[in-house]
Amino acid sequence: MLEIVSYLSLLPFPVCVAVFGSVLLSIGVCLRGFSIMTAPEIPKLYFRESSLNTYIIDKCNMRSRSFSPSFWFSSRHLQTWLPIILPKPEVTFERQYLQMRDKGVVALDWVVLPHTKTKNKRATVILVIPTLTGGACHVTPVCHAAATRGMRTVVFNRRGHGGTLLTTPKLQSFGDPNDLRQVIKYIRLCWPRSPLAAVAYGTGCGLLMSYLGEFGSSALLTSGACVSPCWDTPERFLSSGPRGVYDLLLLLRLKTILYRHAPALDQVVDTGRALVSAWSLPEFDQAVYCPLYGYKDLNHFWEVNNPIRDVDDIEVPVLCVNSLDDPVAGCSGNDNTSDNTSIPYDLFKCYPNFLLAITRKGGHCGFLDGFPPKSWADELCLDHIEAVVEFTQKCQLQQLPHQKQQQQQQPPQHSGQQQIQTQQLSHQSQPNQRQQEHKAHAPHILHRYHSTSSSHLMSSNNNFNIGSIISSITGRSDSISSGQASLSHTHRSLSNTNNQCLVSSRYIAISKKRSSQRFTI
Repeated sequence: MLEIVSYLSLLPFPVCVAVFGSVLLSIGVCLRGFSIMTAPEIPKLYFRESSLNTYIIDKCNMRSRSFSPSFWFSSRHLQTWLPIILPKPEVTFERQYLQMRDKGVVALDWVVLPHTKTKNKRATVILVIPTLTGGACHVTPVCHAAATRGMRTVVFNRRGHGGTLLTTPKLQSFGDPNDLRQVIKYIRLCWPRSPLAAVAYGTGCGLLMSYLGEFGSSALLTSGACVSPCWDTPERFLSSGPRGVYDLLLLLRLKTILYRHAPALDQVVDTGRALVSAWSLPEFDQAVYCPLYGYKDLNHFWEVNNPIRDVDDIEVPVLCVNSLDDPVAGCSGNDNTSDNTSIPYDLFKCYPNFLLAITRKGGHCGFLDGFPPKSWADELCLDHIEAVVEFTQKCQLQQLPHQKQQQQQQPPQHSGQQQIQTQQLSHQSQPNQRQQEHKAHAPHILHRYHSTSSSHLMSSNNNFNIGSIISSITGRSDSISSGQASLSHTHRSLSNTNNQCLVSSRYIAISKKRSSQRFTI
């Protein structure tokens, strides 16, 4: 340092002033960049008046909840890329494979945080749905935030995505909710008394909206939240040519997934043509998803996969967070909402279960503010879920006294009515057809990866040969890729051990004791 000062003392005075001034100015700008915020912005809300929306808005302080990103990352592109580049909180996941009814395999990544592990059996379960090409590594901030609140968090990985093995010649399309339905049923079987909510990001919002619309009141969800949903999806995927660099990156990522699972899909899809000739999203959908699902053309494809095709049937409270400068969702970037035709504002003004929060800044799935930067949208979604759960519980408590009064006011029953009621109770005690179908459609737990020593499993009524259970997977070795052979080898090694498994109807659990083999992000 003294050498630098002595060297500068030899320079002319104006040069020294210029050097010191430039250094001080640069340091000042950098320091102020961490503290100077853009003008605090209150999100614009679009909703229909209802007791639920009023309670949520007041509980979450949405009328005074400001979003203030620092000016040095207020750009729409920085807001989009920084969540991917910036360091994320360390989160440990436990992967669990589930077998679907058609023998396909999806993966669930359960968050494991020992210091925040809750023993409350009724703690809220959060199902996180990443973007179409995302995985657990992209949603670790919301997983960590939910776990610190005492919630159980799990990430849904589509078949063939997120490192999941492809055991059937089929990829999940944009709006096919069948796999998600079986996953939600399985989570409900594991935690029947816990509220279950879903948080989706980007193109994952289309899958969540499709599921909520198709299953309506039987969706088995308490609440839903969508961050940066793509409302212009049909127009985007039906238009010719890529719309900017983001569509091109999405197309390249989809081609990477297709190339990885080409051996399993060659019997149905011309993967070579799709990889070489398809250079737009419509061409890729025409070459891959239409043959997989038997669609006639792209119009038929989007009639079935449009995320808001059954929006009239959605009965679950849903929060949607969008920014006007979203470079992926096709928003205009103009504060004049009348020019932003991609967002269906009338939808939120007509249905009492929907709530829309609009910000000028935020990019696509960004919404970073503060220092260190954190997602403003993640906290808002978790607050929304807690408010819906609290509102639901209060409504249930208010209904209990009325139900007791109605039971007390009922006239005494005669002997004939008592006999009929006894017959009805005995009939209800037997498992009905719907319960049997529910158990029959429950997905199978294929395997939990474990790092600790093996142990015995519980056995209910029967002892099962694990090798026979997995034969449906390992028997398709001719149509799986080399990466999938490791899973088959793992299952064969398990079949040689003298383990027992829990058998309940078609619900088959293959696991070991304590923790499974975990991976940390």
